[in-house]
Amino acid sequence: MPHLLMVQGTASGVGKSLLVTGLLRYFTRKGLRCAPFKAQNMSLHSGVTPKGEEIARAQILQAQAARIPPDARMNPVLLKPEGGSIQVVLLGKVWGKATPFAPLPKEVFWDAIVESLSSLLAEYDLVCVEGMGSPAELNLRERDLANMSLARHFHIPVLLVGDIEGGGVFAALYGTWALTQEDRGYFQGFIINKFRGNREVLEPGIRELERLTGVPVLGVLPYLSLRLDDEDGLNFTFRTRPYRPGMLRVGVVQLPHAANLTDFRPLELEDDVYIRFVFPHEDLGTFDLLILPGTKNTCYDLRLLQEASFGERLAGFLAQGGVVLGVCGGFQMLGEVVRDPHGIEEKGEIQGLGLLPLETVLEREKVLGWALGYAPRFGVQVTGYEIHHGRSFLTSSREPFFLLQREGTVFPEGVVQKDQVFGTYLHGLFDEGAFRRAFLNHVRKLRGLPPGKAQGPSWRDFIEAELDRLADCCAAHLNMPLLERILGLSER
Repeated sequence: MPHLLMVQGTASGVGKSLLVTGLLRYFTRKGLRCAPFKAQNMSLHSGVTPKGEEIARAQILQAQAARIPPDARMNPVLLKPEGGSIQVVLLGKVWGKATPFAPLPKEVFWDAIVESLSSLLAEYDLVCVEGMGSPAELNLRERDLANMSLARHFHIPVLLVGDIEGGGVFAALYGTWALTQEDRGYFQGFIINKFRGNREVLEPGIRELERLTGVPVLGVLPYLSLRLDDEDGLNFTFRTRPYRPGMLRVGVVQLPHAANLTDFRPLELEDDVYIRFVFPHEDLGTFDLLILPGTKNTCYDLRLLQEASFGERLAGFLAQGGVVLGVCGGFQMLGEVVRDPHGIEEKGEIQGLGLLPLETVLEREKVLGWALGYAPRFGVQVTGYEIHHGRSFLTSSREPFFLLQREGTVFPEGVVQKDQVFGTYLHGLFDEGAFRRAFLNHVRKLRGLPPGKAQGPSWRDFIEAELDRLADCCAAHLNMPLLERILGLSER
């Protein structure tokens, strides 16, 4: 018989995603076949499944925690803000656009959500369901797709998580329980997250909360510094070490609609790399490598860069020996023009930064797929995935960045110009330690710096260790015997 567990939160960002991730790894290590599920997610951090479907990276990470391949059923509805509109991805493919704050047609998405979760239940022993935002948003109750509507339909026991870091955690837990009214009976446990200090000081509050609600507190999780993907990127920061002479200085250009910033998280593994965001108006001369990341609105963000005279200053940066890397939308920006004949972002065309002989057309059909290839300039393999509306065409011949293989065919991808300008559609290119180190050493050589030390680990191996650390934390600080009874996995 399959088992279900839902994790809801008192607000966004309280730790729902991480708790689901930790529980999935914990129960997977105990021998259960587990799977994640989030009915609806709003995020610009998305990835591609082996079947070529687009889902949130949070659910891809959760699938990794469960040691299974991700698929679109784990995140049937993905909302991607574009500025004035929201792109809606349904079951891994673009469905259309929605207006911010306008209700989605619930009947269309509800059927896909129910069918997806039912399908997962037929294949796995335990499905851990993540809620969205808070179940106590009274103004959104009628159009709820991801919280209590789902708990009621599938009769799912719910754990409620509160974040103590900002204060008021007891009020948040009690208030959420109280405002759910007829649904409060679904709450089977409270969890306090991000605690720094001695748990004993919380005991009076824990006892009173349990007395008032009749709901047990399953545990208090300590604050953990983990390098796991952020769910939506709203609070994304690089965890960098202080700068010291000789470090390679990497700046990631801060864009309003930046997407898939997790592409550059693996650079944090390199002891000799200093990485931080750089604003378009900043002095670029303090960096060795500048990265233009992906963006969900290339045209808007490109216009912002032009208003900051970014192209002219970038040319000066290159004249001083700097290196520029553009990924996905950033790659498109480095070209001569971006055309949008179908109004994917905004109908018309906009001039690019002019550093690459490249023209881009935004098409209705999105390119989605995994890629395995080779970086001929560096002599190493590379892996990654593509996720973009744009089709880019060279206006004159240039060296390809990669030679990729797909369905038995090898084809050139990306552009290299004069050792200093690199562009690619490949997300996740820094995940493999060999390519990461080879590319960084190329930049070091151009900047007159000695080669770096031995390459860091692959990002996947590093994340595996982080997932185990998270599961160990759950095992140590949560009442797992009680949780197993709540799930019906044990009788006492």
